[in-house]
Amino acid sequence: MTKPWIADGDYGVPGSLARVLSDVAVERVAQDAKWGLAEHADGTGPERTAAADRAKRAVEEAKAGQGVTWRHILHEEVLEAFAEDDPDALRAELVQVAAVAVKWIQALDQRGRTDSVAQEPPAERRFRAIIDVHVLLLRDGELLLARRAGTGYGDGRWHLPSGHLEDGESVTAAAIREAREEIGVTIDPAHLVFAHVMHRAPERVGLFFTVERWDGEPYNAEPDKCSEIAWWPLDDLPHDTIDYPAAAIQAIAAGRPFALHGW
Repeated sequence: MTKPWIADGDYGVPGSLARVLSDVAVERVAQDAKWGLAEHADGTGPERTAAADRAKRAVEEAKAGQGVTWRHILHEEVLEAFAEDDPDALRAELVQVAAVAVKWIQALDQRGRTDSVAQEPPAERRFRAIIDVHVLLLRDGELLLARRAGTGYGDGRWHLPSGHLEDGESVTAAAIREAREEIGVTIDPAHLVFAHVMHRAPERVGLFFTVERWDGEPYNAEPDKCSEIAWWPLDDLPHDTIDYPAAAIQAIAAGRPFALHGW
């Protein structure tokens, strides 16, 4: 029976599709940083039709045997795309590839959830946000930023010292921990000043703290995740700062304590 509170595409868990698409958008940024925006040849064509036909037969054999797996389905869709050279047909096949990949990710996310949780109506279920914390070290009108590297997200671009809130951890403890881990400074909780909260679509909530006093000179404490750190004027951030921290920094400078991003 269809559940009226479960949206199409949400795989039985409201918000599931939006979360996966948000992760895909983040990965797109990482891909642009890795490969650039240059045009690539498709490299597809009808000479690959035989491979596509074999993949289709493998799906039919799986149906008649031990059962179809996600691998069977995605493999068939990918090889069908590889066999197309007409741009419109290729686009349609790639949309199918993307749709299967997204649904497979949703299925992976779904594992570990009990059926009772997945079937609860909204009145009995509570939304859970992902919380991250960000630290603005301020000195003589300048702000410390770190250039990400080797993380898979925003590599090559500037970001604030930041990270996810861990289980059982207060947001101030998380901010202090991230500053220590990433830039090697020790911050007294009394010197953290709450400055801004940003709700990023669909489930991210970022808390931003400023600090003007700390112990130790900042340095790149995570060279496997950061290529360099540098001080920048608050009113002249580098053009390749990641978009949402840049927006939050501008809001903080303007005295705005709250913002939405990506809605």
